[in-house]
Amino acid sequence: MPISKRQKKVSLTKVKKRSPPQARASYVDTVRSAVEQAPNLYLVGIDAFARPTRFKQLRSALPPGSTLLMGKKTLMRVALGDSEENELKPNISQFASKIEGGHALVAATCDRGSLERALAESVAPEFATAGFPAPSTVTLERGPLDVAKFPVSMLAALKKLDMPVEVRESKLVLIDDWSCAAKGAPLTAGQAKMLFHLDMRVHEFKPSILASYVDGVVGG
Repeated sequence: MPISKRQKKVSLTKVKKRSPPQARASYVDTVRSAVEQAPNLYLVGIDAFARPTRFKQLRSALPPGSTLLMGKKTLMRVALGDSEENELKPNISQFASKIEGGHALVAATCDRGSLERALAESVAPEFATAGFPAPSTVTLERGPLDVAKFPVSMLAALKKLDMPVEVRESKLVLIDDWSCAAKGAPLTAGQAKMLFHLDMRVHEFKPSILASYVDGVVGG
């Protein structure tokens, strides 16, 4: 049975100061507690552009006895230990070195297969947020806009997006073609909002296991 090193003091000065020291210490303690109580630990890749609601759904989908831990990579590494001298469990510093931005931890009692099935069930298309690279070019052609999606009350909002739109016969009409997204280019907040109005889910929430820590052994 691995000897706990949770009580060993680890300096938090290596973490860039943003949140109050007390909050950082509390987060580190939460991670350590969850990891100590669970025999298995998994590193899960989560898209940085995923919406917060997806994380809530993912937590609910995880197998019983699992805890999803998200936060700054530096704090996660501090919590687990970044060297053999201060690691929380034997060899876990090797696992900690794999943590990067956009990663989350899942402390669990289940095996890898059970977690993989839960993650697969969480895969879903969703609306993209600002900064997400557009997977394809989307252009709105000139002409009347769908009243159900673009009522006249949206005129001011659409003009703020620099859309060449006007009201004709109680309908919004696009008087020229308008590029909503360019393939490969990061979406602006306005473009992301427009894709939402068009009901185009161009992003996919697809969490996956990147590394594991089981019985003191670090795996891929």
